[in-house]
Amino acid sequence: MRLTIALALWASLLAPASAQGPANGRAMPPRGDIFPVNYSIPENWICRPGVDDGTCSTNLDAIAVDAKGERTPAPFVAAADPKIDCFYVYPTTSNDPTLYSDLKPDAAERRAVHGQAARLREKCRLFVPVYHSFTMTALRWSMAHPGDDKAIDFDVPYADIVAAWRSYLAHDNKGRGVVLIGHSQGAILLKRLIAEKIDGKPVQKLLVAAYLAGNRDLSAKSFKAIPPCAAADQTGCLIAWSSYRDGQPGERFFGGTNAGEPPLCVNPAALAGGSGLAKPYLSKPALSAPSDPPYVEPLGQMSAQCVTDDKGAVLRIHIEPNGKFAGLLAYALNQLALPGGWGLHALDISLVQGNIVDLLGAQSAAWVKAHP
Repeated sequence: MRLTIALALWASLLAPASAQGPANGRAMPPRGDIFPVNYSIPENWICRPGVDDGTCSTNLDAIAVDAKGERTPAPFVAAADPKIDCFYVYPTTSNDPTLYSDLKPDAAERRAVHGQAARLREKCRLFVPVYHSFTMTALRWSMAHPGDDKAIDFDVPYADIVAAWRSYLAHDNKGRGVVLIGHSQGAILLKRLIAEKIDGKPVQKLLVAAYLAGNRDLSAKSFKAIPPCAAADQTGCLIAWSSYRDGQPGERFFGGTNAGEPPLCVNPAALAGGSGLAKPYLSKPALSAPSDPPYVEPLGQMSAQCVTDDKGAVLRIHIEPNGKFAGLLAYALNQLALPGGWGLHALDISLVQGNIVDLLGAQSAAWVKAHP
């Protein structure tokens, strides 16, 4: 009984705000106050050099736990002089009661940035613009009213991301390599930004890599001049995936075909293909000692592999069976599998975050060597 309670507490703690299920509502939520955003104003960035209220610098330390249960401190150390930049766009997570969020990030938005992006500071300068994001309120309403497209207008948030990108290029880039990374809504917006403003254009030379997690409609032909990554030292390439437990039955919302093109899955744990050990960073269990750091890094306890079947291509997460915590991890992931075929969408980045950091190190070195 005590173990069951512990497992449930861990599962509930790991679930971010975006993992909450959709709710019905009769009237379309109001749009909110939408206006052009001036990204030369520091307050319109959650994080950037010289701007951080703690969202991107609050404790990121972890305890690394191997398959035998042995614990090793894994303190976070930000790079003192990173050679590249990371431009991150956060997912649908705002709890504002409007279709589009205001420019005052709530706790859910800050949790997403802290959990998904702050660790990137180990390899890059981090830029995170605030934007009028499509909210959880809007997502719940749109899922309760399928077929009604009036609530889904990505032109609003996209205009902000374009403005933030242009401001970054004009005032901050100065010829540095840059990684684009986004999840869910963030990946949707960055896909469009890449296609319209970067792909095949002179600015493409700055692209170290793009990481687009949890985007429904990416294929190997989404971009004309940006190929999928196939090696850790390859730059100017794309890594994309959507996560599901291996053997998870039922329909899938992500990883399907798009206009007849096969979906794209590039495994951050094994770019060349096949299976690779995943390096997750997960929130610590609720029953952990108060002195424990906020994150747990399970070592050698999960693997990931891109799998193609008649429904498309997804990143399958496998729990290694011989680990001491295999049952706990399997239970937690099962609890976090979202309804409606969304799978492990909420954990797309968390499950391979250590792999992403490792790749950023290799890609950064390769890009700087090629652009002295």
